[in-house]
Amino acid sequence: MKVALIPMRVITGDFNANAGEFHRRFREALKHRPDVVVFPEYCLTGFEMWDFSGADLYDEIIELTENLASKSGVHIILGLLERDGNCIYNTAVMVSPEGRILLKHRKFQEPMKFCTGNKLEVASTPWGRVGIIICGDLYNGEILSRVRMAKPDYLFVPMEYTPDYGPLNGEDVRAMSGRVRLLGTTVLVVNSFPPGGAWVFERNGSLKVSSEGSSLLLVEV
Repeated sequence: MKVALIPMRVITGDFNANAGEFHRRFREALKHRPDVVVFPEYCLTGFEMWDFSGADLYDEIIELTENLASKSGVHIILGLLERDGNCIYNTAVMVSPEGRILLKHRKFQEPMKFCTGNKLEVASTPWGRVGIIICGDLYNGEILSRVRMAKPDYLFVPMEYTPDYGPLNGEDVRAMSGRVRLLGTTVLVVNSFPPGGAWVFERNGSLKVSSEGSSLLLVEV
């Protein structure tokens, strides 16, 4: 499986600018003939507490993604805000090359005012069983137990993490590595820019490859 992880520049509240960047980076990734293209957490809207207006764009974002996936013949993973009744979820989806949602995950690890997910599902792909979690889910105890029960071959983690001190440092990466070792599966993480970055961890927690800033990370797993 060839995966393109895209630490996309995200401007909070500017869908048009983000959509332009999304298409540009997608075209960049397609030059490498990937099987899966992965974007960060709510990459087309950004999020600023507690503005949930980006959830109103859920249907438009899904339609955009389904069209791109079907036209290009690749799987696409991205994060977005989702409104369901009175609830707002921080959600990530995997869209198949046939242009349909193959997998959806609602984030477990969220503060007040969000509704939270309560299940972890996996999808069958030509490369094995795939799961998705989102950012802080990586450190959630309930997620840990559910991943260990589901036993996905690959776990994708769209992220939007901007530490006060700048780009993620060695201590942050070691923390991710420790969690991956507990999860016991191959984990692929992509963060929004700034500060950006992408990381791929082997199931034993060792870092296989990474990129900094907004640089695309292409990896075969």
